[in-house]
Amino acid sequence: LKPRIEEYNRKLKKDSLTFFEAYTALAFLYFKEKKVDFAVLETGLGGRLDATNSVNSLACAITPISYEHTNLLGKSLAKIAKEKAGIIKVHSSQLTVHSTQSAIVITAPQEKEALTVIRKRCRQTKAGLFEIGKDIICRKTKRGFSIKGIFGRYDNLKIRLLGEHQLINALTAVGLIEALRFFGVKVDSGSIKKGLKEAVWPGRCEVILRKPLVILDGAQNSASVKALKEAIINNFKYKKLILILGISSDKDIPGICRQLNGWADQVILTRANSSRAESPEALAGYFKANNYSIAAGVREGLRLALKMAEAKDLILVTGSLFVVGEARDFFSGNSRCKI
Repeated sequence: LKPRIEEYNRKLKKDSLTFFEAYTALAFLYFKEKKVDFAVLETGLGGRLDATNSVNSLACAITPISYEHTNLLGKSLAKIAKEKAGIIKVHSSQLTVHSTQSAIVITAPQEKEALTVIRKRCRQTKAGLFEIGKDIICRKTKRGFSIKGIFGRYDNLKIRLLGEHQLINALTAVGLIEALRFFGVKVDSGSIKKGLKEAVWPGRCEVILRKPLVILDGAQNSASVKALKEAIINNFKYKKLILILGISSDKDIPGICRQLNGWADQVILTRANSSRAESPEALAGYFKANNYSIAAGVREGLRLALKMAEAKDLILVTGSLFVVGEARDFFSGNSRCKI
């Protein structure tokens, strides 16, 4: 594709392809060459104008909408939801198994402002909408949890992923799988149960070391940081919490720092090796002067934290997937850090 991309960019200099657009095209070509049966695409930014939105999907899911990229998507939940709901489109019937079937939408629980926008978009496009908590319901049991889905009931389910928000993600995933039945594709309950139980998510409440506990989580907005705090408090016991924090400059830095300020016993502010990373000095303004240290990079921050920590302490690395990625690389190459 390289010569075609270069030719395109020469002809349309002002509208040349972005890095993300080029990589999305490469992904589509790769999927085609591998003859995949299904591809699951996550939008990059928003949805309406995202490169991934060039496809016609059988089904789509919208996870909880919160304030992020407000400089591009809008300052209100309604405006952000409008961008996100742009992935819901009038169905292209020639791509479906049953030509009369509209696209199916699964939505996680949303604030009223966002849900109103999603419902309106579904009416406009004649898409079928199923809501978590209304049409797809979860019940906790002694053995795990059960799900009452669109077509059936799934009992004795378990997931390894920690936090109440991961139950919502599990329900959304099951709803998305069930949505395929509208197009003649049925996934049996045993496969759904096995898929949930075996699912792993690197960089999401990922325990990378035991003594001290080192947990990596790519939470990068106020809502995900709040969910992370609840997951840590409800699932781990520790003596002292050491926080390693680095945030990209285009994120809700005040909102993230408000959630974290005063929670950890010690804060180490750092930055990923990325042009988008905010400087730790800028982050320092959101924390108490006697409660933070500054590290020039993620590796330096981890070395500092490991020196500070005792066996019963917990080191949490968060604020950015870039930061988490560098932390994973650090531990994968460090012989001391076997779990």
